[in-house]
Amino acid sequence: MKKWILLFLLISYISFSNIVIFIYHRFDDERYLSTNTWTSELEMHIKLVKKLGYSIWTLKDLEDYIYGNKKEENAVIFTIDDGYITTYTKAFPIFKKYNVPFSVFLYFGGVGHSKEYLSWDMVKKMADYGVEFGHHSVSHDKFPFKNIDYFEKDLVEGLKIWKEHMGTSLKYYAYPYGYYNQEMIEVLKKHGFKLAFIQLSGAYSKEISPYEIPREPLLQDWATESHVRYILSRKPLVLKEKPYYWKNGKLYIKAHLEGFKNPVVYIREKGIVKSEFKNGVLTAGPFEIENEINSLMLSVRGENKKEYVRYYLIIRRSFDEHH
Repeated sequence: MKKWILLFLLISYISFSNIVIFIYHRFDDERYLSTNTWTSELEMHIKLVKKLGYSIWTLKDLEDYIYGNKKEENAVIFTIDDGYITTYTKAFPIFKKYNVPFSVFLYFGGVGHSKEYLSWDMVKKMADYGVEFGHHSVSHDKFPFKNIDYFEKDLVEGLKIWKEHMGTSLKYYAYPYGYYNQEMIEVLKKHGFKLAFIQLSGAYSKEISPYEIPREPLLQDWATESHVRYILSRKPLVLKEKPYYWKNGKLYIKAHLEGFKNPVVYIREKGIVKSEFKNGVLTAGPFEIENEINSLMLSVRGENKKEYVRYYLIIRRSFDEHH
């Protein structure tokens, strides 16, 4: 009886999200702790996900779920950005050990050009094993602050490099730094990309654009078991409209949150900010924003007391969103 009670409490605490995508960069590299995950932590993540009963999806599974007939599951997807050599030397053996699929988004300016990055022979060996690959740019630039033609040229160059080495095409993209805008999304669609991934946290549901898929970074304090359990307990907050706008160069928050309570508004530059919540409408601001790049987080509680959360990328130089 005690075992069943404990199991019930564990399931209640977890309260499965829909789909959660993990993101990693380096492994067992003490030189760059801000982007490093220890393989002991990676192994713990895999064991925990399996223990909690999640399916482990590929990007193709996610594509089929969004565009096809694949049913929704409680699923986790493992992704790695950049293509550092530790992807092959450290992480790949762990994924093979547990027979877990994963995907790598390649920075083509590094792969095959530096000992810090994967060689093309390594890429081919992983591809032969079944590892999926995606595009992570050639220049790794901050594209929203560049001309859109610059982004498209970089995209096409990366596709050409991949084609020359691998003979196939790519249809999954991870924005460098997680920075993007609508123009970039339209270019990705033009070139046949089906999915694109950001670097802001949160679970994913089909109501969120397939070109703005959130991912959970698991590094440093965010690689702990307690944090992984926490992010798996959250559900995606789906809103019909973008919850912020610019007016006279200042940022305003406005979101319709009927059926929710206890809203929290967090702006990376400001921290948690004061807000008002009346008749299901959340408002906050105006805010003077200094940094060119910011993120906005909205967190609320549902009637079931579960946390619903959504992060939004805010680019200060883009004052084209008006109330």
